[in-house]
Amino acid sequence: MAIKASSFKNWCTENISPQSWTRICLKNVDNIRSKGYTLNEMEDLSPDIDIDEELLDALNVALSDLYEMTVDESLLAAPQQ
Repeated sequence: MAIKASSFKNWCTENISPQSWTRICLKNVDNIRSKGYTLNEMEDLSPDIDIDEELLDALNVALSDLYEMTVDESLLAAPQQ
């Protein structure tokens, strides 16, 4: 299932707050950097980033830790074309 960072960011902005994505990324700065991305790239998302399973799991843990929420990954998946 292909998940774009923009989908996760948009979900956070709409369901929590505009700052929530930044907080989640800051909590995962080491994971993000180990994937070769910068925090700036995660904020700007131009070009958009595909989130692999490992990073997605880490982002979901941060979402749960910070906001005691979860997101259904099917809501984040890019539509099949």
